[in-house]
Amino acid sequence: MEEVPPTADDVRGAPVPGDESGRADRVDTGDGAGRYVGRALLWIPRLPFMIAMAPLRGLLYVQARYSAVSGLLSLFVTDDLRFAVFPTAFIATGFGLNVGAGAFAKDLLGLDDKISLRVGIGGETRWRASAKIVIKPHRRLSATVAGLYERRDAEPFYGYGNGDIPTPGMLIDPLTSDAAQATRFGVKVVRVVPRLKVQLPAHVSVTATAAVVSKSFDGVDHPIDPSIETVFMTDRVPGFNDGVTFVYPELELAWDTRRQKERWDGHGLNTTGSLVLGFAGYEHDLDGRPGFLRAGFDLQQLIRLSRGPRVLQLRTYGEMVTGARDEVPFSELPRLGGENMLRGYPIDRFRDRVAIVAQATYRWAVASWLVPALFVDAGRVYSGLDEVSLKDPRVGFGFALEVYSRSGLALRSEIASSIDGGVFLYLSLNPAFDARARVER
Repeated sequence: MEEVPPTADDVRGAPVPGDESGRADRVDTGDGAGRYVGRALLWIPRLPFMIAMAPLRGLLYVQARYSAVSGLLSLFVTDDLRFAVFPTAFIATGFGLNVGAGAFAKDLLGLDDKISLRVGIGGETRWRASAKIVIKPHRRLSATVAGLYERRDAEPFYGYGNGDIPTPGMLIDPLTSDAAQATRFGVKVVRVVPRLKVQLPAHVSVTATAAVVSKSFDGVDHPIDPSIETVFMTDRVPGFNDGVTFVYPELELAWDTRRQKERWDGHGLNTTGSLVLGFAGYEHDLDGRPGFLRAGFDLQQLIRLSRGPRVLQLRTYGEMVTGARDEVPFSELPRLGGENMLRGYPIDRFRDRVAIVAQATYRWAVASWLVPALFVDAGRVYSGLDEVSLKDPRVGFGFALEVYSRSGLALRSEIASSIDGGVFLYLSLNPAFDARARVER
């Protein structure tokens, strides 16, 4: 029997769709006064956010419309990517703007080699010249020789330990007191670092470093902070008066599976994998001071939370030296604070024989080349391993914006603060979780 479709008479008197529950709410015929008032109130907190995000929205539009990032990078690199000359810049709170230029040439010797040169000047009278040669005679072997001459006239020194900044008074003995005071000093660095890296199967690598380093220090006339000798007993700051010259061989063993999980995750952005890294070295002083061991670890885990991608990056870093406070030059102690370790605090705010920090960063890609991030760091320094505890950590937090090219991170900017207050701005070309050899810092 053929089915007859219902007519209007058949459904007359039936409830209107949506009214089956029997509710008789008033039909919304438009925006009332209450809704306008609510929108106006919500506009107040929304406006600062819109203003803050306007440059980001503009940057996204320019990139989508004109491919600005790739176009800008092409100005400095040849079509075959073998030669490049490019500007460099670094901004940090307390140091100002440092600018310079860099250049590199690839595969001149036919050994997958790379020669790099960099010069820079700026900030509080800071300038440097460096050169690096990388040769890869085999796909699992690379050899590097790097040289640097650098003069910095605004280095910070707050004393030893995890103390707070006191009211200035008598000269501080940093070996017996954890009292802290912001001061500045100058340093001249000459460094030559040969390095050999062997890539083994199963994502394992071994890196051997043998550095020769000379550092000399002096007081400075700084417009904000006093010179170090006006606050601290510099004869009680090991290495300050006479400088340091040493040889530092180090061996590093790493298991590194960090990579992109999906090919569309974005240029150069790792979204999954782990890093387990350990290092140990011995610093032999050429001026007759006692030598000491340096050892540490770097543990990282990337967790891809969803497509986009959205990534949680976790890290724990620890470093220690075996020498006593009066045996280790102050410039060679583990340090926390700055753009890499314990962000939200001034550069080198804390230093002592042991340093431990835990970091968490949440990244989400808004474009294949642009990645905002939220981060939090917690850690502190200790006078020895027997003092290590979870009590009273220093905690920093902030927001970062990272720009990526196909080869990796191109630019990173940060704004950070901490539970102790203060706001710090950084603009740099290094990854946030920096795993450079200790001698290069």
